[in-house]
Amino acid sequence: MTEPHSSNLRRFKRVAKAILPPVILSAYRRVQAGFRDAEPAESEYLPGGWPEKSPSIRGWDYQSVVDAHLAPWPDFRAGAQSTAPFALSREPGGANEVNCGLHNAIMSFGYVLARATERRTRLSMLDWEGGVGDHYVYARALLPDLDPDYHCRELPLLAKGGRLVLPEATFHTDDETAFARHYDFVMASSSIQHVRDWRATLKRLATVTDGYMYLTRVPVVEHAPSYVVLQRPDTRGYETEYPGWFLNRDEFLSATAGLGLTLLREFLIWERPVVPNAPEAADLRGFLFSATGRRATSPAGGS
Repeated sequence: MTEPHSSNLRRFKRVAKAILPPVILSAYRRVQAGFRDAEPAESEYLPGGWPEKSPSIRGWDYQSVVDAHLAPWPDFRAGAQSTAPFALSREPGGANEVNCGLHNAIMSFGYVLARATERRTRLSMLDWEGGVGDHYVYARALLPDLDPDYHCRELPLLAKGGRLVLPEATFHTDDETAFARHYDFVMASSSIQHVRDWRATLKRLATVTDGYMYLTRVPVVEHAPSYVVLQRPDTRGYETEYPGWFLNRDEFLSATAGLGLTLLREFLIWERPVVPNAPEAADLRGFLFSATGRRATSPAGGS
């Protein structure tokens, strides 16, 4: 197996430290620092709040985002169907890189999914902004007897990519069709925070949830008010940037409780984004809610 690039880099640094004179090491560190200062940070705190739309903020409906999702797809699907841990990176060039945070996130999803099925073999599911359908693959691998009626609401380019690799799934490119029915299970992974009016989106998701809702990889802070960060995931191959909320945990849970959602379990996802000058460091968490207390009659065409 090829050793990951990061391991090679760490080994190079250890060897360099052992054999190079201090004056050379000092110069090398100054050059490194200069490069870091010249490059935009991957995450930037925006003290002015949510930015107005500008040409520099590309968002997610961009071809490089789709390409980054599809490039590792054959290896990703083969890995999911194997006996290997769910720990191999989905990022471009990271097929051999073990990611324990990813493993934690996927196994947490497995617990949530098992609870949502309630011993059924058929489950209607909405994956809001679910990319090209990764969680459909995870669901089939984690619960082989489950036949998910999988729906994904996505932007047009990502939905097109999803239909190519998962023709058995349903991809929606507009809210009208995605929210025209109710679902046993609704989830949003690393997405609710990327909407300016996240409360309105949360309300729409709750409205079509008949059983369980799972919101995961949500960046939360304990003490500071919610704030906005501009993210540039170029190192992961996306070549784009987009704003997102880092939500105050109490504010977030107050909003969900106000919609009649009952918190059943909170999950630690083992990711802590680094944002220079932010009011408080955030960590990513997952939240499983029950919506059975607010169940309403399904609209026509619902499950």
